[in-house]
Amino acid sequence: MNKTELLEALKKTQLDGAKEEIYEHQAALAHWVSRVAPLLMDSDEQYTAFMNAAGKAMARTSTDATTENIDIMRSTVDSVVADLEKE
Repeated sequence: MNKTELLEALKKTQLDGAKEEIYEHQAALAHWVSRVAPLLMDSDEQYTAFMNAAGKAMARTSTDATTENIDIMRSTVDSVVADLEKE
């Protein structure tokens, strides 16, 4: 996948990540994670940050922790998109 294709794929996942259902439904969150994770594999740092937050969000220990970790995941995707747009 070239950078243009990666950028477009990540932008599509941004839309899914913006939906409130990922905060409310474990299945929606898991689906989003399964779509994003492979796209971040070329960046160890971003992949690790995303997956660490995903693990914590999927544990659903508290609403605040889940929200905080999903926000970290969303900002990670946003950061990768911004970096790709600069290139």
